[in-house]
Amino acid sequence: MKISSEEVGRLLATAPSGRGNARVATTPASPAQESSGSREAALVEVSPTAQEIQQIKRLVHRLPDVREDRVRSLKAQIESGTYHVSGEDIADLMIRRMLADNSLL
Repeated sequence: MKISSEEVGRLLATAPSGRGNARVATTPASPAQESSGSREAALVEVSPTAQEIQQIKRLVHRLPDVREDRVRSLKAQIESGTYHVSGEDIADLMIRRMLADNSLL
């Protein structure tokens, strides 16, 4: 599934902002470091961009794979004969999506 920049903006608008550099302290992991008596913690800084990417990933994973309400609505329109879409509308949307996806590269 491709996510357009418009969808990313919508997700970020609904999420609480937690901007700023996150700092994570870690302790030595290797037995050699622990046995030498070194207890200095390493400091890792996560950039705001990386934090934003992590936040987007979490939000995307929370989204359902299928928008059931939209499916029900479209199914009802199709069954009642009120759903009509022109080839021009489909082509327009395909071109807009292609341009949006290419602009992100």
